[in-house]
Amino acid sequence: MKNIVLNLFFGIALLSVCSCNNEIETPVLGCTQPDFKVNKTVEKVYELSANTAKQYLYDDIVEAYVVSSDEGGNFFKSISLQTKASANNPAIGFSVPVDASNTYIDYRVGNKVYVKLKNQFTDLYYGGLRIGSLYVSNAGDPTVGRISQNEYKNVLNASCAIIDENELVQSLSVEEALSDNKLNTLIELNNVEFTEAALGRHYFEESNNVGGSTNWYLRDKTGNQIIFRTSSYAKFANHFVPEGSGKVKGILTKFGTDYQFMVRHESDIVMNGKRNVPFFAEDFQSVKNNVNFALPGWSNIVEKASKLWKSMVYAGNGYAEFNTTSTTAAENIAWLVSPKINLTGYKNAVLSFRSAQHDLKVDSPLNTLEVYVSTNFDGSSVTKAKWTKLEAKVPTLSNPSREFMSSGGIDLSAYSGNINIAFRYVGSGKDKTLNGAFMVDDIKIFGEK
Repeated sequence: MKNIVLNLFFGIALLSVCSCNNEIETPVLGCTQPDFKVNKTVEKVYELSANTAKQYLYDDIVEAYVVSSDEGGNFFKSISLQTKASANNPAIGFSVPVDASNTYIDYRVGNKVYVKLKNQFTDLYYGGLRIGSLYVSNAGDPTVGRISQNEYKNVLNASCAIIDENELVQSLSVEEALSDNKLNTLIELNNVEFTEAALGRHYFEESNNVGGSTNWYLRDKTGNQIIFRTSSYAKFANHFVPEGSGKVKGILTKFGTDYQFMVRHESDIVMNGKRNVPFFAEDFQSVKNNVNFALPGWSNIVEKASKLWKSMVYAGNGYAEFNTTSTTAAENIAWLVSPKINLTGYKNAVLSFRSAQHDLKVDSPLNTLEVYVSTNFDGSSVTKAKWTKLEAKVPTLSNPSREFMSSGGIDLSAYSGNINIAFRYVGSGKDKTLNGAFMVDDIKIFGEK
């Protein structure tokens, strides 16, 4: 009897060991997605596309990498893909609208995807390439729409290859990012911050609802700005906008003439640094509408003819403007001069401002906006002071009317003590080809203590 019990005990123990071993041994799962032969470049598809949707008739395949994700809720039924940049070829991005949600499960960021082009449609949507199905608008215009839920996996074939997104992201300034050739690509903006209007607010605010999303602005130290767009469905929509400065990673999109930056997750936003606070700033928000410009410390001076700079308020935004369209003088020259600005104690000072134009007829030095600096302006006579012209970006006919652009960073490191910054307008009211208006706003000077 004792032997039977012992044998039974050892049998159970052996069975337990065998069972444990069986549980430890798990099958190795391998990727079985097929590879396809790529016979066309995204660049060539872009060249063959136009503003109107065109059907792609050839049995061609391109490859690209996923850079967007709908996991965070900020992207909806659209996947952004881009090529991998090389030494000779920059990354090219495009979007694929699909009638499906939770696509992040099958198309992870960094996943290489083969796109079958035959019978799909392509177009250039505000400069960005789209690949999808045909959609005809109510006006009868053919455009690219979403690929059906039953079809999109036949068009977008995820491969087994996944690379780190750091191999795809480009680190850019805001100025560099504002370009059609960066659309639908993954970029990272450094040393940026949200503008003051967003501080203390949520990423999405019903009071700032623009088509189901909220547009705030990101700004760099030189005054360049870009729209930061957050959907009401984003998982972080009700979180507060950070007050610091830092870097933001996301996808560049565009609607009309507006470039719009969209992040995938809140973790794409890292702003642990201090805000870039200028030691001199004027946003003209206290001015009155359509009167001769007058602010304490500022000088509004006519050099030729009789018209002065005016202050204007449009859609709640105040700015300074000189407009010759209502004058008949052969030549108008007028100066708008800042108060004394003390650079003492600051190193590497940088000036920035924003400007816009409207009603320009030609680009000419006889009808332009110029920026100067002086160290000996007495507050009244511009002709007695010594002025040095500063190199700044100002709007031309190629810029949309009334759309403010940044001057870029203007180096003032060669100056110390007190300075004045002046905006000089030159134009004609008599010669209608040499008239129009320039607008100036958001003047800032940054420096290191």
